Amino acid sequence: MLRKLLLGTASVLALAIGGAALDFSAAADDITNGSGKTASTPYHWIDAANLSKDDVRWAQLELRNMGRYNGSLDGVVGPETKRALAEFQKSNGLRRTATLDQQTANALIDNTGEIGHGSSLLPKREGAPTMTNSSGTNYLGK
Repeated sequence: MLRKLLLGTASVLALAIGGAALDFSAAADDITNGSGKTASTPYHWIDAANLSKDDVRWAQLELRNMGRYNGSLDGVVGPETKRALAEFQKSNGLRRTATLDQQTANALIDNTGEIGHGSSLLPKREGAPTMTNSSGTNYLGK
């Protein structure tokens, strides 16, 4: 009797956890922009008038993966970030504003022909330092 009760409770908990995970993953596929409109991923909606540090970090990472940005991923639109944005905008036929606007964000996402885009590893450039974790091994496990 106790065994059946425990198995029944475990089954109910497993179903509840599984259902919550499905709800969470379904919600993760929808992104809401500042106007409340929802779009499916992979679009990164930004509010150009109120950029968050995460928006800027995201753009810096995308630009770094393309080999266009060599600065830190600090979320600050400094001179190096502006230079990389302007270079990217020029090479993609966008209005050269050196700012992260929605048109530039869309182009960053859609630009699949760039080196390193779509890869989980950063491209290795000549003279670039090796990324290491806290144990001293690099991202390739060496």
